Order: sequence, then C-alpha cells, then structure tokens
Amino acid sequence: MRIGINLLYLIPGIVGGTETYGISLLNSLSIIDKRSEYYIFVNEESRCLPLPDAPNIHRIVCHFHARYRIVRYLWEQVILPLQLCYHRIDLVHSLGYVGPLKCHCKSLVTIPDLNFIKIKDMLPNLKQRALEYFTINSARRAAFVITISYNSKKEIIEYLGVPPQKVIVTHLGAGWTPMALPKGACDSILNKYSLVYPFVVAFGGSSAHKNITKMIEAFLIACRQMPHRLVLLGHLSPDVILKIRSLDPDLAKRIITLGYVPKEHIVPILSLADLFVLPSLYEGFGMTVLEAQSAGVAVACSTSGSLLEVGGEGAAYFDPLRVDDMAQVMHRCLTDKLLCTKLVELGRRNFSLFSWDKTAQMTLEVYNKVFDTEADVKNPMGSV
Repeated sequence: MRIGINLLYLIPGIVGGTETYGISLLNSLSIIDKRSEYYIFVNEESRCLPLPDAPNIHRIVCHFHARYRIVRYLWEQVILPLQLCYHRIDLVHSLGYVGPLKCHCKSLVTIPDLNFIKIKDMLPNLKQRALEYFTINSARRAAFVITISYNSKKEIIEYLGVPPQKVIVTHLGAGWTPMALPKGACDSILNKYSLVYPFVVAFGGSSAHKNITKMIEAFLIACRQMPHRLVLLGHLSPDVILKIRSLDPDLAKRIITLGYVPKEHIVPILSLADLFVLPSLYEGFGMTVLEAQSAGVAVACSTSGSLLEVGGEGAAYFDPLRVDDMAQVMHRCLTDKLLCTKLVELGRRNFSLFSWDKTAQMTLEVYNKVFDTEADVKNPMGSV
C-alpha cells in the first residue's frame, strides 16, 4: 500500500493539538506498519518537521508557505492531486479537516471537531467560511471520516449529514509520556520560573474559546482566602492580557504568566501544582487533561465538548459559563484533600486507557478497511 499523508495544514508551533496528532500518529505507524510506504506531504514551514527515521517514510516538501491560507487551499486542491498521481498513491489521509476534493485515489479525512460551527462566532469570518466549505465537501468525498471523540462523531453526523457507519473514532494519546523526574529537577524548575508554592496551573491559549478570563475571575473567588497563585502557561489572547491589566495590583500579582514553556519543563510544573484547570468552551478531545493526569495533578475541567469523555472519572467538572460553579469546584478541589488524592489516582488510571499505539492501530485498520471494501466492490462474487 502506498499511503499519502496530507500535512499541508501543519505550521509548527501554531496549529496546536493537530501537530501533536500528526507527529505522534506517524511515529506509531512507522513502528507497527513496515509493509506500507508512507509519503508525507509537508509545506515549507514543516520541511524540518521531525518525521520518523524509517525506510518506508518519505518526506515530500511542497514549495509554498501555509501561513498564506488561500495558497495552501489552492495547492491542496490543484497541485496535490497531481503529486498523488505522480507518486502512485493508493490512499491519501488528510489529517487537518481538509483533503483534495478530486483525486485519482481513495481518500480519508480526519475531522477532529466542528469548531468552525460550534464556536464560529469566535473565528475570523473568512476562515470560518472556507473551513466549513472545504471540510463539509472533504467529508462527503472521503471513503471514511476519522474523528477523535464520540462527541465529535455525534456532531459530524448531526451537522454534516455524514452516515454514522462512515465516521470512525480513534481516540488520541497524550502529548508526552510520563517521565521520571531527575533528582532536583523540581527545585530547578521552581527557581527558573520564580514559582512559589502553592499554585494552580492552566494553559493560556490565543483563542477566546479557551475561556481564560472567566477562569481568572473564578480563581480569585475560589482562592480569596487562600495563598495560591494562578500560573498560566503559553501564549495569551489579548482579552486575557487586558483582563489581568485591569485587576487591582494586589490581585494582578497573583496571576503568573510564563509565556512559552518548553515541553520538558511542563511536566515538572504540572506535578508541582495543587490543581490543573481546563475551562474551555469547546474541545474536540482535550489532550491536556491526559497530560495533567499523567503528571499526577488533580484536574478540574469544563463539561464542554469531549472533556467528559476524555477526563472520565479522573476529573472534577464545572459549567464553563458559570463563574460561580467554576469557583466552587476549584475551591473544593483545593480544600478537600481526600477528593484531591482520589482525583490523582483516578486520573492516572484514566490516562492508562489512552495511547498513540492504539490510535495508530485503529487508523491502520481504517486503511485496511478502505482496501477491503474496494476489493469487495471489484470482486463481488469472491474468488472461485
């Protein structure tokens, strides 16, 4: 089998979870599938993307920059089909919502979620319309649609009108695997970022749907009489920055913004926290829940999207639209030590249910299913 992997959407450090999905899936596929030849189509930004070092993995660099979205769509719809034909690809799997609408080979598309419908008011209008058009038509053209949660499957069936038997769920793993921290690593991290116990951790994010401003309000209510600080990792949206600047100086200094943090530092920070909070208004999967559970920190998160499905029993849940509910749950997690211990233990158990090896195995089964279906169509009477 000659399989094309369409990563033309991938801009390292920008596309978030879909970058982790692409790299982690390929790493596991390269281990479990030595028979197929994989042709990975990447843009200029991803020409140095860390792909598996395996003889059946081939990098095809497409000479355009994906930050110019219209150029990327044109390449995907006009040039990529020609490349697929040239490389004699049997099946193309597009991992980022959109695939070529016309090409000679079988097609699969991964639609992680329906953010362009569920939170469309939070997306630029042109981006939302283009993504909606190409995603809907990619889903209709594909032999199967892969998605990453049963919640997303339900939404794809409901909003896109895709038949249930055509939508297949492959849960994801975490962005990293649990690691044993070297002696002294925690103290070193605390010193590096000037962190002081006790603290609560959350990821920022540049999109409004991450709901960080409401979480700041909830934190200040929950911890009014407590010494905790709120540590925000990653980039922050403009509304979050304005929110922090608007606070009284004594309150503002309780919000610690670290900006970009290398992956190897995130696990120690999580493991040192009293609580991890994910207040998002919509998530197709919620990989950070698994990452926090793997680090051994209690998790409090939103009930939105797929988070109930992914967090399982290893999280305390709140309504992300209600600041009072969020504050109440956070306060309970920080003050009830038995609950905190229980959440950590249940979180570790829940984390063990997810892995990239499982994701890859299920994805490979979909590839084989496409060819089994094609063989049945070509030979409906079977062999004699």
